This record gives sequence, C-alpha cells and structure tokens, in this order.
Amino acid sequence: MAATDVRGQVLSGTQIAKEMREQLAIDVEKMKKLLPGFRPGLAIVQVGGREDSNVYIRMKIKAASEIGIEAQHVQLPNTTTETELLSKLKKLNEDPNVHGIIVQMPLDSVNKIDSHLITDTVSPDKDVDGLNTINEGRVAVGDMGGFLPCTPNGCIELAKRSGIPLSGAEAVVLGRSKIVGTPASELLKWNHATVTVCHSRTKDIAAKCRKADILVVAIGQPEFVKGDWVKPGAVVIDCGINAIPDATKKSGQRLVGDVAYAEAAKNASYITPVPGGVGPMTVAMLMKNTVLSAERACKKLVENKWNVRLLDLKLQRPVPSDIAIARSQEPKDISQLAEEIGIYKSELSQYGNKKAKVSLSIIDRLKNVKPGKYIVVAGITPTPLGEGKSTTSLGLTQALCAHKHKNTFVCLRQPSQGPTFGIKGGAAGGGYSQVIPMDDFNLHLTGDIHAVSAANNLLAAQMDARIFHEATQTDEALYNRLVPKIKGVRKFSNIQIRRLERLGITKRDPDSLTPEEFGKFSRLNIDTNQIVWKRVIDLNDRYLRQVTIGQSPTEKGISRETSFAISVASEIMAILALAKDISDFKERLANMVVAFDKAGKPVLADDLGVTGALMVLLKDTVEPTLMQTLEGTPVLVHAGPFANIAHGCLINNSLVSSYLF
Repeated sequence: MAATDVRGQVLSGTQIAKEMREQLAIDVEKMKKLLPGFRPGLAIVQVGGREDSNVYIRMKIKAASEIGIEAQHVQLPNTTTETELLSKLKKLNEDPNVHGIIVQMPLDSVNKIDSHLITDTVSPDKDVDGLNTINEGRVAVGDMGGFLPCTPNGCIELAKRSGIPLSGAEAVVLGRSKIVGTPASELLKWNHATVTVCHSRTKDIAAKCRKADILVVAIGQPEFVKGDWVKPGAVVIDCGINAIPDATKKSGQRLVGDVAYAEAAKNASYITPVPGGVGPMTVAMLMKNTVLSAERACKKLVENKWNVRLLDLKLQRPVPSDIAIARSQEPKDISQLAEEIGIYKSELSQYGNKKAKVSLSIIDRLKNVKPGKYIVVAGITPTPLGEGKSTTSLGLTQALCAHKHKNTFVCLRQPSQGPTFGIKGGAAGGGYSQVIPMDDFNLHLTGDIHAVSAANNLLAAQMDARIFHEATQTDEALYNRLVPKIKGVRKFSNIQIRRLERLGITKRDPDSLTPEEFGKFSRLNIDTNQIVWKRVIDLNDRYLRQVTIGQSPTEKGISRETSFAISVASEIMAILALAKDISDFKERLANMVVAFDKAGKPVLADDLGVTGALMVLLKDTVEPTLMQTLEGTPVLVHAGPFANIAHGCLINNSLVSSYLF
C-alpha cells in the first residue's frame, strides 16, 4: 500500500452505517411491494439481563425498526438451561417469519451453557451473526455465499467505502477469536492482503505491528497498542471497547479501545474512534445480513421453482402387477420431498419417514403468493385396464411435474377400507402412475378415517346415553349431573351457555334457574323415531345394515332399531372435506342435526355437549397428508370418498399446478 502524509484522519463508521441503513430501508420496501404483507424478521435471543447487553440490544432493535425489520427480543431468565435454550432456538429456526437469529453474548445464566454449541445450533441460513461453524468454514475457504461475521465484515466495508486499498497491503491482525480476529484475517486474505495474525503467544508483537499497512486490533485489552507500534501512514482499525475508570466522568468511567488512540493517531493515516468507529458498522452489517436472508426467502416465494429430485421408473415388459411395481420403488424420505417443494420443517408432522401431515399455517404464510391453476379430473368410466380418476390424475401430475417441470401436485382422497377389501380394490392408481407406499396409502394412512369413525360413534353413544338418562331420572337429578358442583361451586361451561342462548334463557348463575328451566335445559326429549344419526364402520359388513340396539338388561327395555353406515359416508367426513380451518370445522360440527325432538325441532350435536370432544378426536384430520408418486412428485391426500358425493359433485381428484409451496 502506498505511503501517505495524511495523519490522524478519523475513520468513522457512523455516517457509513447511516447510509447503509437508508439503502437497506429501500431494499425492504422493494420486497414489500413485490410480496405484500412480507416483512423481514429478526429474533434477538438473550439469556439473563446484563445491562451492557441490554444497551446493545436496544441499539439493534432501533436500527431494525428504522430499516423496516420486525425485531423481536426473546428474553429468557438467568435460570435458563442449555436444553431450554436449544429448544427455543429450534423453534426460531423453524419459524418462517424469522429470517435472522442472533444470540446475545455473553450468556448470563446460573447454569452451564456451551456457547459454541448454541451458536452452532442457529441454522446457517438464519445465522446473521455469521458465527455458525458452517458459515465460518465458508469464509475460511473463500466462499462468501453464506453470512459473513458482522464485525470483521464491518471493518472490511469501512475500509472499502473510505477508499483504503486492501489488495497487496501488509495487514496485521491482533487477536484470533472466532468472533473477530480469525474471520477478519480470512476476509483480509480473500481481499488480497498479506496477513499476519498475532496473539498472546506471539513474540515481539510491537515489531510485527510496525510492519503493518493495515492494523486490525481485537485483543480485548484497553489501550494495548501504543503509538510507536504504528507504522507512519498505516490504517488502524480498533475493534475493542473497554470501560476504564475516569473520575472526570459522571459515570466514573469512560470507554476506550484496544489502541491508545491519542498516541496512535499521530502516526496513523486513518484510525477508528471508540466508540463510533467499528461499532456502528457491526450493527449495520447485522442488518444487512438480515435483509439478505429475507431477500432470499422472498425470492424463493416469488420465483419458487421446485427442485424435485425425481425417482427413476424401472419400466418392464410385460408390465408387472400394480403391487409389484409399487413395492419395487423405494420412496424418498418425506422430509426431503417437503424441502424440495418449499414446505418448512415447522409445517410438517411426520408419520414415519414416508408420509407427513402438512400444517394449515402454510395457508397464512402463502396468503400473498400468486395462486396456481386448478385442474379437475371428473368422474369417468374406467377403461378395461382399470384407468380411472386416480390413475389419470397421477399420470397427469407425473407428466406435468416430472417431465414438463411444472410445480404440480395431485390432490386425492384417502381410500376407504370398504372398497379396498371389497371387489373394487385400492385407490392408489395403477401401473406406473401410483401413490407410494401403496400399502400405507390404502390402509390406515395417518388414521383420519379412524378418527372420523371414533368421533361419529362417540356422538351416537352420547345420544343414546342421554336418551337413557332422561328416561330414568328427574329433572333435578339430570341438572345436577349436567352442572355438578366442584368444590362447592358450579358454573356453566361455554357449550352450556350456547345451549342456554338457543333456549332463550339469559341467566348465567346455575343456581338461579327455576324448576321449569331445569327441565328445559336438561331434557332434549329426543323422538327415537326421528333419529337421523347412525353408527359407522370402515368395512363392508352387510349384517350391520339394520340392527336392534339396547338389548342388554342394563338398558331397562330402552331399545330401538338403527343401522350402520360406512365411515366415509358419515356427515363428519362431508364436513371435514368442506372445512376451511379448525374454527370453521368446529362450528360445522356443532351445528350437525342428529335427531328431532318430540316437538319436531332439530337436536344439534352441540346440544349433546360433545363438540369439544369431537374436535379433540378430529383436530389432526383437517390437515392434508403429504405422500409421493412413483416418480417422487408430491401428492396431497385429504378426506375420504363419499364426502365429494355429499357435496353434490362428482369430482374425486384434482391437480394444482401452483406457486403454493
């Protein structure tokens, strides 16, 4: 580096950092216009409440706010354990609204926590501090595609924007910490400086410093570098910040760097002040990394070209049986497929490694993404070889996704065990257009049909139990069972309040009801000749088409004729296929008509008090199941057959060629 007669020029990061924040704010606005509702997210994790850490955190939150980054301060108590901190970081890693994570050091906990383990737990894709070993390793080998550590990168940016040439310069770095010294030396090296790293074991540090055109100091000792250590005309970048006693200050102390500033400024051409030098640049680089991470996430959502790794079809002549073909193909791990089509880990609940539930939260995350095209495969007469709706749908999606490279997934309903074990057989498709694993798809899957069966039969059992108790007890006894005293106090539940509202009773104190209101509230007076709710089973069992129930002596002669239906013909299955979300599902369940009373008025599932219990059984069914075709393209499975017929349409299958995931 050429010598210069300039001395003592202040190398301030304050103005440069301000310019960087202004540009980052413009970049954030561009993202918001490109994807309305999108906002970069930064999580700052702090253990304990050290005041020096609080100062830094407030500074970062203020800078984030100015740029348009949504920063959240995740403050954990000083009793936090390593396991608890790792769990919190895992949740933040999986949160699609968080694009950057920093863990404020030092960790102020009464428990032992491995800080290296913590920084390595932060996902490399969200490690905006640049401290994960993977990101550090990238820097070491000259790969700048990850996140660069903020303070060292701030030093480089400060030098570049100040017109200081790095290429060919003799650089000396004091300190070899993983946070500043080591990555600073690597960045200088990849900017073509010749670098010497000094540390506590280095002999004659002063002599080595005097050779430096660029001197970067991160030694952690106040005013360690003296003025005569600085080569005339050298650039001095001081990364240290230390508090030393000063009786002239109100606080009793002042901040200094690792360099004796007043002495060094006489020899240095450019020198960073403390504070106001590297500090503002560190924060600016942190914000830059966060915006960069958000831009990557935004680009993925907008452009969203899947990178589906296909499975090769092993075509044979003559064509083997469907089951032989299905079993000859080893499916991909479902988490791999989910990653390929842009589903986050936090949106996936795995059932083994070949199938998984997809959370409905994905709908909210993608609400501003351009919708895809919906292709319907309507009811058709199968060919002599068996190609029907499923085979056609699967063949079409494989053609579009695997061969035309369009983002496409097929939507199928889950097969019922009735047809599967009957003459019709399964519904996984046929030939080389199938869902795999075929056995899982046709049998049980994730248990949704079983859950519908259990919920349906719970409602039937509750109704018959209610009929029995109303026939054998007084109004008061019924009321006391329905609204019991717990520790001497009784109150109405939310579902009971809804019944009171339907009855037009405005009282909310259970003890204030009149005897007439006791009876009105407690008795549904179901007409056993007007019961429309049947029990169900997911099998073809002809002997359950008409049965008599209540034959046991314990039922005291209260018997009636009823019948079983197949599970997929349950009204609950029809509702499941219609429900938009959990709240909509619950409301529809509550309003199901199960019977009529003796006055001809409808009796609802909510009147029986089982809506909450039904939701407990059915809460997972509302989520679709992710599987794959023989070629490894995505399949979404939801609800069951007959539900489509209940809605008055003949559409069983559909494809979505989409930007959704």
